[in-house]
Amino acid sequence: RVAAEQQSRQSTQSWQPGLIALHGNQTEALADTVLAWLAANPLDALEPEIVLVQSNGMAEWFKMRMAEQQGVCAAAQVELPARFVWRSYRQILGRHEVPRESPLDKTPMIWRLMRLLPQCLGEPAFAPIANFLRPGEPQRLLQLAEKLADLFDQYQVYRADWLAAWAAGDDVLIKANGDRHPLSDEQHWQACLWRALLADVAAAGGSALAGQGRAAVHEAFLRRVDAWPEGSERPAGLPRRVIVFGISSMPRQSLEVLAALARWAQVLMCVHNPCEHYWADIV
Repeated sequence: RVAAEQQSRQSTQSWQPGLIALHGNQTEALADTVLAWLAANPLDALEPEIVLVQSNGMAEWFKMRMAEQQGVCAAAQVELPARFVWRSYRQILGRHEVPRESPLDKTPMIWRLMRLLPQCLGEPAFAPIANFLRPGEPQRLLQLAEKLADLFDQYQVYRADWLAAWAAGDDVLIKANGDRHPLSDEQHWQACLWRALLADVAAAGGSALAGQGRAAVHEAFLRRVDAWPEGSERPAGLPRRVIVFGISSMPRQSLEVLAALARWAQVLMCVHNPCEHYWADIV
């Protein structure tokens, strides 16, 4: 047992963290390259191999490819990036700050919106959507709540600056160059509804940080990683290696999390590229 622990410590010490992007125009070639790397640099026994993919279909394909190459697919945790990113937030910030599920995730947000929308539609700002709902037709309320939950879920990833401004009472749209334009009268209700959601989550209690939305948790995560002492050991629970496979595009938040984790872990990003040549050679 002592020899095994010493070997494990030596393996951890010699494990070089960092981030590398592998480009290829054939999914099979990318998979074979990654699997050859995993075989040449195995993890410890029962240590899970973390693989992030873009869909459940790609997850099944990768696991079957691994089974074909290695004879068995075992200890491989193939999952979607969003779940892994949220789990990384919890491991860095702590479970007391980040709950297992965000109160502003899409599914719980649907039910909050179904309760909040009837209370808000009497306000003048909600006139543009008030006519959509009709008495005795609850399916319309569910349909509207689902659409709005999906919209706010995407805002948390791609338009976090809008939500931060709305939460502060500044009803604007922020362009890529930083210009701020007031919301039109037809869209003013979105900012009002977001503030109502935040107030409802705060009234329910729980983590104050998570109740501000995914973007606030992400910024706190980046600040905590930046403040982490140099040369410190890998935080407990974080994987030593992360494989990103078959994802054609990722939001900035996910890329920033992977870049931050590369301080302690090996991050291999396998990018499917339609060009067989090296892009930098193109003049």
